[in-house]
Amino acid sequence: MTITYRFYEGKKDLQRQIDFWIKCTELLPYAWKPTISPNLFIEHENFHPKSRCFAIDGNQMIGYMSFTGSKEFVSLGYPWVLPGYEGIIQDELYKRVYGFAESNEFGAKLFAQRFRSDWKKQIDFFLSKGFEVTRRSPILIKELNERNYANESKAKDVFQFDKWENIIKQNEVITEDQLSMMKEYYESVQFDFSISFENEGYFGVTIRKDTAYAEILAVSLKKDTTKFLDMVNQVLKECENRGVKVVGIAESHLPNNESLKDLGFIVLTEDVMLMKQ
Repeated sequence: MTITYRFYEGKKDLQRQIDFWIKCTELLPYAWKPTISPNLFIEHENFHPKSRCFAIDGNQMIGYMSFTGSKEFVSLGYPWVLPGYEGIIQDELYKRVYGFAESNEFGAKLFAQRFRSDWKKQIDFFLSKGFEVTRRSPILIKELNERNYANESKAKDVFQFDKWENIIKQNEVITEDQLSMMKEYYESVQFDFSISFENEGYFGVTIRKDTAYAEILAVSLKKDTTKFLDMVNQVLKECENRGVKVVGIAESHLPNNESLKDLGFIVLTEDVMLMKQ
């Protein structure tokens, strides 16, 4: 076995990275839809080819690791590899990518990554590298039945940040810096649809087609709304229209004193944040 390593060479590597990530995570519970943050990062002044490293066996890509970010904060990816290539390959990818990120050449100060709580192997790897769990956030999950609500659809195939923002600004204390951060994040998300409920609420949803898993990823609500369950139910109907089998939503999106138990949601996993400084 002769393994070679190389850094980023061109935009075709971005699609290779996305395709590889989808393949490696298709069996992991509640794996989210990939974002376009790598595509955005290569256009950023902080981008460097050494932020992405690929492992090759012959003509086959067998692994990669990458990061996005700046000197102040880096989102450090996991060294994904094909089955049978764990161990030394992963350590070498980590050495090259993390090693560059923390070097004087790049100079990153804070590193972070998130996983589902079920992803024990990925969490244990980061813990072994000195990362610590800094936050655990419950994710509510619901399995869907095959039904058809096509005539009731109110969905749009785009996400409009201004609609989300207008409701948030009316009902929450939020700073311009926080809004800017959320806008940057949501611009990296490939939303599949959104639903606007006039001034009551606005929802953005992603769907991972290969696993039929959807996330209600963006939520803004009118203060003291009494229609939260009705709005979520409408989102679920649209998910069913689009072939979704399982839907997740962060518990943090729920208004105070609201529960989704009546709609069949239960806490089955958590979003786990790990950091290293």
